[in-house]
Amino acid sequence: MTTVFDASADHLIRKVAEELRKRKEITPPAWASFAKTGAHKEMPPEDPDWWFVRVAAVLRRVYVDGPLGVERMRSFYGGKKNRGSKPNAFRKGSGSILRKSLQQLEAAGLVIHDKTGRKVSPAGMAFLDNMAHEVKLNPPAPVPKRLKATAEPEPKKAEGKKSDSKKEKGEKVSGVKGEKTEKAEKTEKKPSAKKAEGKKPEKSEAPQ
Repeated sequence: MTTVFDASADHLIRKVAEELRKRKEITPPAWASFAKTGAHKEMPPEDPDWWFVRVAAVLRRVYVDGPLGVERMRSFYGGKKNRGSKPNAFRKGSGSILRKSLQQLEAAGLVIHDKTGRKVSPAGMAFLDNMAHEVKLNPPAPVPKRLKATAEPEPKKAEGKKSDSKKEKGEKVSGVKGEKTEKAEKTEKKPSAKKAEGKKPEKSEAPQ
């Protein structure tokens, strides 16, 4: 028999989110359009249907790790908070979102709340297993990736200009080298002249 563990988590959550959207008990609250999913986030989710995806993920998490409570689930949906020049620090996810999601799943009869915490009901277990079987037989199409805007390439310069500039550079370099060689020759000649001047004339031999 196919279970949740036999299907990809990403594909299963997308399939379950589509089915939960048809249920009256699963409805996003009024603040879902502008609420962040945790203190570590800078902006709200961009997906307008993110609430159904989060409820589907919560239902799968309760199936896999249940029974559990809201405080333990907050660590699953937390992340690193950017603190500027300070090192990043871990922050837990929003407890209000998880609590409201579990309450809606309880109203739909997919989750049970007892002394040990929240766990999947028999109806919820059968629902997830059936969804996993469908996903395994017919996996959904991959989500298209968003293309990032790329800057337009600068027009290439003409090759003739490059060659002319190289020639000019070569002439400048050669001119500089020529000046250096002339200076070096002058400096070499000067000490030889000084040495010649500094030598004393040889004494002529006295006449016998």
